[in-house]
Amino acid sequence: MKGLWKENPVFVQVLGMCPVLAVSNTALNALAMGLATLFVLVMSNTVISPLRRFIPKQVRIATYILVIATFVTVVDYVIQAISLELHKALGAFISLIVVNCLILGRAEAFASKNGVGRAVLDA
Repeated sequence: MKGLWKENPVFVQVLGMCPVLAVSNTALNALAMGLATLFVLVMSNTVISPLRRFIPKQVRIATYILVIATFVTVVDYVIQAISLELHKALGAFISLIVVNCLILGRAEAFASKNGVGRAVLDA
């Protein structure tokens, strides 16, 4: 029964894609949101992996969220600088990347336990 609901990758991984689905009413919006999410995933895994030994277990989730939020802020500013119209279309959904379960899950499950190369490939 666990495999049907709790460990089913279709249900678990789709939850992390809700913000992407919400703004994918045009191909440009979908592409921009997908690339933004991919950038945050790759960069957060790249930073979290080498720091994994230095982050105390008591604050690791908060630290991961801080790292992810930093890269989301970078993405937000870059999109705003490149296209104000696109930034308005994506709106608050860019900020929701911070709480994306997929990114946080990969940081916790893989990047925090493996080297940088494997963590980047996992992203």
